[in-house]
Amino acid sequence: MIVERKFRRNLFAISITALVIKILIIFRIQGFDWYQAGGGDLGIGLGYLLDNSYAPPNAWYGADGENYLRGLQGLVEDGFLSEEGKLTYWPAGYPLLLWPIIEIFRGYFFLALSFFQSALYTLASIWFVDEVRKTRVSKVSYLIAVLLAFNPTLALNTIAIGYELPVVSFSLISFAALIRYFSGGKSSWISREIIFASLSFSFASFMQPRLLVIALAFFLLWAIAKFRFTQLVSFLAITLGLVSITPAILAYRNHEVHGYAAISTNLGVTMRLGAGPEATGGYSSQAAGAVECLEISGDASKVDRALVRCVVDWYLENPTKAIYLFWNKARFFWSPWFGPESNGTMARNPWSQNHPLKSTAQTEDGFNLIFGGFGKFISWTWMLGGVFLVFYGFLLLWRLGDLERLLALVFASAFLVNLLSSMLTIGDHRFRIPSMGASIFLQAIGLIGIYSRKSVVKNSVTEPLVWPILRKKKSTQLDS
Repeated sequence: MIVERKFRRNLFAISITALVIKILIIFRIQGFDWYQAGGGDLGIGLGYLLDNSYAPPNAWYGADGENYLRGLQGLVEDGFLSEEGKLTYWPAGYPLLLWPIIEIFRGYFFLALSFFQSALYTLASIWFVDEVRKTRVSKVSYLIAVLLAFNPTLALNTIAIGYELPVVSFSLISFAALIRYFSGGKSSWISREIIFASLSFSFASFMQPRLLVIALAFFLLWAIAKFRFTQLVSFLAITLGLVSITPAILAYRNHEVHGYAAISTNLGVTMRLGAGPEATGGYSSQAAGAVECLEISGDASKVDRALVRCVVDWYLENPTKAIYLFWNKARFFWSPWFGPESNGTMARNPWSQNHPLKSTAQTEDGFNLIFGGFGKFISWTWMLGGVFLVFYGFLLLWRLGDLERLLALVFASAFLVNLLSSMLTIGDHRFRIPSMGASIFLQAIGLIGIYSRKSVVKNSVTEPLVWPILRKKKSTQLDS
């Protein structure tokens, strides 16, 4: 028992240490004028709350930082039913979550935002690794804790304005709730863990609607692993109903403001950027509008749906080019943050900004080294190695069976759904971030497994999973 308490205390210490370091970084961010960086005056509402002229930095811009601040400006000045376009084109969930923070903390808004995002990520990581400790792969807990706490992309992006890290935090909470439910031997189709997981995915989907598909896969696997048909239906009705609450708020807001019930209206535009005869699969000025679509009239929601249909039709009519683009998008999704194979919208990624090789690339010899043949070799080794570790980690968990097999399916589905959504829209390594909690878990299992598969598994037995709905079907076939 003493050894177990020490083990748990050390796990917590890893995440707390990372939080303390980030707080020190937050107070050292200097010389950033949000008004000039945002393209000028951020408006009367934000100017008043941020003490008019200059707000202490205490945070970095994320990829769409100014767009979220423009959306926030609309909420501050005009309220929940603001007609600010940024609240419709992009999901308004993240600015809505920022709204109470700026109203309460005003001139300390950026400081409070960085702290809350960092604290949320720390608490989510602590709960997640604490639950992993209860599984048969508990020996990997230390490595997972270190990777989550000190992975520079995850750690530093909690100090940036963007939805990515809050989404990762809520995903980790949902994963932790699932592990607690099954490791605790619970059987009810309604419990605290189920509510926690549902509401966490709801907040994640509030900021990024593609998490709705990940949530569907997550709860469907949970249901199939635990319940027979009647309870399965009740379970999915409860969980998916709770998940849908916050996205429904966005649809309601847009209906009241613009007359259509859409969460956002940028899907068609994004899909069109990633398609067409001149497209590369990533962001390209030549690809914009390359897919010819009939002139569309109507509101933004109708235009968005029409663009989606137009792009899908183009893929069906050009299967060879479509396969090429899907491959490129998958490659861009997994590309490094920095280097010759980097592709996406992570230029403002704090880790990319402070990458140790960035200064080396400023010289001619350094540039040729990093972006030449050697740099490409390293980038491809990094990409293929990462994919291999994900696959090998999945395979090791699958072979263990029971709860660990369910975790393999849950984490793999989160990663694959995120990958497929990128392949259907546009290739961008930033889209990888929401599923990094899942991929890091699988990679940690794979990394330890390379050293010794025995070192991954703890000698204990968890409650067996019987997958009752599948077992019943099998029994029926045998009886017949």
